Amino acid sequence: MYKSLIKPLFHDIKNFALDILFPINCITCGKEGFFVCDYCKAQLAPQDTQHCIACQKPSPFGLTHAGCQTPYGADALVSFFSYHDDKVAKIIIHGKYYFLPQVYQIFGKLIAEKCLFQYHQFLLPNGNNLRPILIPVPLARSRKRWRGFNQAEVLCQTLNETLELPYCTNLLARRRATKTQKDLKKEQRIKNVAGAFIYTRKNRCHGEEIVSVQGRHVILVDDVATTGSTLQEAAKVLKRNGATKVFCLTVARD
Repeated sequence: MYKSLIKPLFHDIKNFALDILFPINCITCGKEGFFVCDYCKAQLAPQDTQHCIACQKPSPFGLTHAGCQTPYGADALVSFFSYHDDKVAKIIIHGKYYFLPQVYQIFGKLIAEKCLFQYHQFLLPNGNNLRPILIPVPLARSRKRWRGFNQAEVLCQTLNETLELPYCTNLLARRRATKTQKDLKKEQRIKNVAGAFIYTRKNRCHGEEIVSVQGRHVILVDDVATTGSTLQEAAKVLKRNGATKVFCLTVARD
């Protein structure tokens, strides 16, 4: 009886202390109680035009143009918000550098709704009635330890809750650490991520027991896409190991 009374009391005291020491305010407007309030969510600039990941020219649904397709390239890239919007950029940066995985849970819910409404074709089972697998772009171990989480994994976990697609966090891994892509030119970005990923064949999946990507469609998830070099390199590794389609999904496009 006492335990049933004391446990909620300690929970309330803990939450009170956290609210005093680390108050939650909207990242963009400062409203109390939210990392991103409903008003600011509605103000985030959408990525109205999707682009081919290879040539960067506009493409319906972000599909890779027929003339740009290669055997090991990504088949589509869909981004939902514009990184050139100050609010979008500020929220993403705060999530990373102020160690707030909750930010990516918020984005995960937003893009899951948009997937169901606008891009449901990427969520359908393949010809063998196998559902697509969500796979996050992996972080280097050192960076993940420092940050405490991989934002792409948080996005996958949240997408799984709404879309009910399986996600695997360790089939794809970083072979080596790379420089931050945003500080590099296009040619440097391609060289920076070349050979950066490895297919591990380890099996830590959620929502479905998955042995490999062989014969499966993959939804590759990350927070921001610029030239698409990182996504293309990861897609190449997945396709060389049997993935039939790789659709890339990011929160924002720079």
